[in-house]
Amino acid sequence: MSDVTIIGAGVAGCSVGHLLEKEGFDVTVVEKEAIGGLLREIEFETGYHCDSAPHLLFFDEEEEAVVGELFSEFTHIEPHEFYAATYPRGNLDDPHHYPVSKQNIDEWDDADRIRDELEQAPGKTDAEFFEEYMKNQVGETLYERYNRTYTQKHWGIDPKRITGDWFDFKISFPEDEEEFFGGGAYYPDHKYTDILRSMVDDCTVVFDGVTGLETEGTRITAVETESGDRIESDLFVSTIDPSIVVDTDESLEYRSMVILGAHVSADETLFPDHVDWGYFPNHYDFTRVTDYGFVPQETPDGEYILTVEFPCFIGDEVWSNDEEWYAEYLQGFLDEQGIDAELLDAQVRRAPRAYPLPVTEQIETFERINGKLSAYDNMFNLSRVSTYEYIWIKDIVQQAYETRERILNDVQATTSD
Repeated sequence: MSDVTIIGAGVAGCSVGHLLEKEGFDVTVVEKEAIGGLLREIEFETGYHCDSAPHLLFFDEEEEAVVGELFSEFTHIEPHEFYAATYPRGNLDDPHHYPVSKQNIDEWDDADRIRDELEQAPGKTDAEFFEEYMKNQVGETLYERYNRTYTQKHWGIDPKRITGDWFDFKISFPEDEEEFFGGGAYYPDHKYTDILRSMVDDCTVVFDGVTGLETEGTRITAVETESGDRIESDLFVSTIDPSIVVDTDESLEYRSMVILGAHVSADETLFPDHVDWGYFPNHYDFTRVTDYGFVPQETPDGEYILTVEFPCFIGDEVWSNDEEWYAEYLQGFLDEQGIDAELLDAQVRRAPRAYPLPVTEQIETFERINGKLSAYDNMFNLSRVSTYEYIWIKDIVQQAYETRERILNDVQATTSD
């Protein structure tokens, strides 16, 4: 069977590596840093852990069953109803439903005016850009209070410029409070890093950074690495930024994220008992705070494991802060909320390529760069970064199965020739 080299050992690389190894391919996974990618846990010196932002398994049990099947090979996945709240006034004593529901209207003194706006709004319609899509559903006032500021903060760009095909799936406007994922979701018993390591147990893993490709005509013959090595292979799969591996002067822009993990002792919880995380569409530098009570680990009463997400661009003020700044920022927020809290441990994780920017110029740049990569017959790509799409774990796992099928068909066609 053919040799396959996979670039990147996040959920995309490990999933497709596992699937191809089971088909008999000789799989080498090349990873620059550590297995896990964005799914790597934050580990505390106090012995606890959490995701670097909540990584949840949600999927349609009929149409997307392969997601659950893959993870169930390595761990038990526990069903869980996840709820979120949003805090448009920035006060933890004032939670509103998220997804934003029509019941939220009654939280405002100008509820009658908001209802009048909704009567005039077209409702859920197709739209090319985010702002138009949201205003059509919720009207001007609710959009300003719940969506515009948050979106501007999260993406770092004017919401009028945000485009994509993800609005319809990721955004809803229900009548009343709903769990975040509608049909429910799952969380694994084991750490994601351990699961992904198990996926590639029978693969060769090389810790090195890929810097370029060696090619002959329309085929890639080897990848070049930071250490000066070259890894030859019959087939290649990339899960990393395509501008890293192809010869181009263009680059792709991403929204970065600094994630503060905190082990906190506090005299009260931040959120209502059923709520797992909160969104903050206001003046705070962070967008979301998550309480990891759903992780299968026992913490003492009055102690909580949190993450706080600070969106930014590489090199800006938020990105450039030292680790102590983030801990002090969280402590100041808790003090401001009247919560008597002590940070027992704090760890910072930086994600330089957390989100591809969903704007027309960047999508067009990606298409030009990816066109060069797609010109090679024996290169396949998947993952959020490599396909420059705002997608989740379930989508990436499905891409892994699709990539396996494409590779099997390619090998079969080559053999028959």
